[in-house]
Formats: sequence, C-alpha cells, structure tokens
Amino acid sequence: MKSISLILLLGSTQIAFAQTPAASMLPDGSTDTYLGLGVLSEPSCELGGEQKTRIMPNVQMQWSNGVFLRNTNLGMHFSKSSEMEYGPLLAYQRGCSSSAARKLAGFGDIDGSFQLGGFFNVYPRANLRLSSKLLFGTGAGKNTNYLNLEARSYHKLASHHGMALSAGFTWSKRFYDASGSSFDPETTALSNPGFAVTNCSPCDGASKALKPVVNTNADVRNVYLGLNWNWEFSSSWLLTSHITASHQLNTDKDSLWLGKRDYVTVYSGLAYRF
Repeated sequence: MKSISLILLLGSTQIAFAQTPAASMLPDGSTDTYLGLGVLSEPSCELGGEQKTRIMPNVQMQWSNGVFLRNTNLGMHFSKSSEMEYGPLLAYQRGCSSSAARKLAGFGDIDGSFQLGGFFNVYPRANLRLSSKLLFGTGAGKNTNYLNLEARSYHKLASHHGMALSAGFTWSKRFYDASGSSFDPETTALSNPGFAVTNCSPCDGASKALKPVVNTNADVRNVYLGLNWNWEFSSSWLLTSHITASHQLNTDKDSLWLGKRDYVTVYSGLAYRF
C-alpha cells in the first residue's frame, strides 16, 4: 500500500521540471506503465523464512519530469541521454515478523526501513540494459548497505506479448540493532539460555559467556535469474507475471537472517495500462 500512497503524493505535487527523455526500458524491461493487483508468492522475509502467498499491488509509472515509481522504489532520471541513465533512488526495505521466520522466534520483529542511494544504467543495445544501484539504510537498518548489478534484455514475442530476461548479482551487508525496532538480540540472549549473539558492541560479561549461536550481521551475496512476461489483452489491460530464482552464496549457518540457500519468487496479476 506504500506504493499507492507514493503515487498519490506525486500526483498532488505541482513542481515544474524540464522534460526528460523517456527511459529506453522501464524497470521491468518493458515500456509499459501500469497499476495493478495480483498474487505474490515469496519468502516471508527478505533472506529466508517460510514461503508466503499474499495479494500485492504492482506499480510501474514514469512521468515526463523523469520521476519513476516501481513498487517500493522511487527514483528520478537526471540524464538527458537515452543510452545512459543515472539519478537518485529511494527504496523501502521490508521488515520481518518473528512469527513468520523460525530463526527470529524469541528475538522480536524487524521493522521495515528506507534506503537511500542512486542508480546508473547503460544500454549497449536498444533492448539490453546493464544496471547498477547502490543503497544505504536508514532507521532500523541504518548500518546496512546494498549493491545490485544486473543485465536485462527485452524481447517482443508477438504483437501482444513481451518478455524480459534478467540475470543479476546482489551484495548486501546488513546489521540491525534495537534502534527503531522491537528487535534486540542482546536482551533476548540474556533472557533465553542457549541463545547468544556475536558482533554485539558493547557486550557485557553475561552475554559473552553464552555460546555464540546467532550472528546479527549478514554479509549476503546472491545470484539470480528472472523472467518477466507481459500479455496485453487490450490497449488498456494486461497480465503481468514474473518469476525469479535466487541462490545464496557464502551463507553463514549461524546468521540470523539466512534461512534458505535457494528460493523462488513468483507473481501474476492484472494491471491497467496508462
């Protein structure tokens, strides 16, 4: 629902910017702008947890001033070239409920937080984009950072069908503490025999005496392959679907965050195209 709120905010803002050339490819790889609703199946938390299915909005918008919105990512194009794109980016990092992930049981919920940074894209070919984005956390995730590198190509299969193929690499260094979140690993370790934390600073003697079984840091590296498919029913309606398969590299079995080495995210829904 945060995506819908951002749309309303942008729509009500009357700020004049210079016209910016339309992006060669929008975030999903197509040139479609739309607002829709569908069914999403993904891990309950970013780095693992039980697979959950829920109803989710699907938004992809771009305005003539260069501002674009893709679900929980809001950015702005500063480049005037159709072969290169760059600009600021704001993203929302979803949290995690302790009831949704077994590894968080007894540790408290992880609050969602915003990440600030930027993006840089180049187009070696008209239908091929090489993209990068670097983000830094705020709030509960203020000591986190995130780097993503991706190649995405778009192919028109027929007059009403378009498909985008993507391959990417993600590196994320995450550290959470009790600031701005109900999650407090050190307090939990003191009150639950058998639980302890590493990388807590400062740690008192009682916490240090416990056997380290959980690492609150997550140095995450994963690779993924994705496929997006847009099927145009008419000039105004389309079916949007995507599937992404991810594989975690160099996972730490003691990390609180890493639940699975391999997981899949699937979405399909109906959208109104603008």
